[in-house]
Amino acid sequence: MSSMSLFSGIEHINTNTRLDNESFTAMFGSITVDLTRQPLAPGDHTISAFAMFGQVTIRVPANVGLHIDGGALMGDARYVWRTADDRPLPSAGQPEVEFETSLVRLRITGMAILGAVRIVRVVNAQGRATAVALSESLDTSGSYEGEVRRIASL
Repeated sequence: MSSMSLFSGIEHINTNTRLDNESFTAMFGSITVDLTRQPLAPGDHTISAFAMFGQVTIRVPANVGLHIDGGALMGDARYVWRTADDRPLPSAGQPEVEFETSLVRLRITGMAILGAVRIVRVVNAQGRATAVALSESLDTSGSYEGEVRRIASL
């Protein structure tokens, strides 16, 4: 399943139940790896991601225990929450799965040099219901009927 992108874009949907030392490298390109479509087998799984002048995005189900290592040199390494349809979610209030006690454990080592490595936690329909309940708890006393988003301060 390992992939390399050089001046191109790759979208990879995982069909394997085991991930052993899989490697994803993007140089002047992008790779999106979607691990949400096929459940991973219980046990340990490992992935490494490297981006130089490119981006590697790894979409991980919310019920998987994660251990993330790595960093960035003049680049960006980030961990975010999203819905299945790629809408952003606040990380506050989202349930974290403990790595040590999880049935499925995924170790990701990511490095970005003038590029980006993004780990995206994807919540299922239950998580979407949590997000709706969170947005419904906001003050709605005004007459505005559009989408409400919280803006994080730096």
